[in-house]
Amino acid sequence: MKLKQLITSVPILDELRTSFLTLVCTNGVNFFDKSFAITKIISPAAREFLASGKPMLVAFYHGHLIGTLAIIDERKKLTALISRSRDGEFLARMTLNLGYNVARGSPAFKAVEGAKQLVDAARSGKSLIIAVDGPRGPIYQPKEGVIRMAQITGLPLLPFVCKGKKNHYFWGWDKMMGCYFGSPINLMIGDPIYIPSKLSDEEREEYRQQLAAAMAQLRSNLEEYCAAVPTND
Repeated sequence: MKLKQLITSVPILDELRTSFLTLVCTNGVNFFDKSFAITKIISPAAREFLASGKPMLVAFYHGHLIGTLAIIDERKKLTALISRSRDGEFLARMTLNLGYNVARGSPAFKAVEGAKQLVDAARSGKSLIIAVDGPRGPIYQPKEGVIRMAQITGLPLLPFVCKGKKNHYFWGWDKMMGCYFGSPINLMIGDPIYIPSKLSDEEREEYRQQLAAAMAQLRSNLEEYCAAVPTND
């Protein structure tokens, strides 16, 4: 048996691997996070809603995960949906270490369980955060599930995008964004989108397209903002 197969097939070694990666990455994220200068560009409607302190459902791109570190100051008020895959286990542990709450599930495995945990979190007053194009893409295309979750919970969708001044994009379908140490990061939050509790399939698709268009417009607006208002190093 090859060494790689041995490491991934023995439970205790797999646990050690996950624990080690969680520790290293948590410390790494905290180290980098403290260096980022954050600028938030928030629409008037979104600013008013955020000031109310009411729970929300933050809709972000899978590749914009880094920006979610600074959406709100109190991370304990956010519950993130993370898959039950091996990589998801590592990510879930790191997310908890960073101060968030976690719901476990994905379209491929225990989706109902994950959805129930999100609903319970929303009913307890927590906000939710969901990667609209995750876990496998296609990139920048929101899934119907986020609309269904907004229906069930009654939480408004707040579309969110981010962009650093100096970025590194990792290989993968989602173009995962990583920002260099000390790089300024710009966050943009758009108007809340309120989803009715009762919708036909056609109406649900219309709201999905509305969310996709809103996030695409934010992405375009942020590109223009970053080009027109360069930040200082």
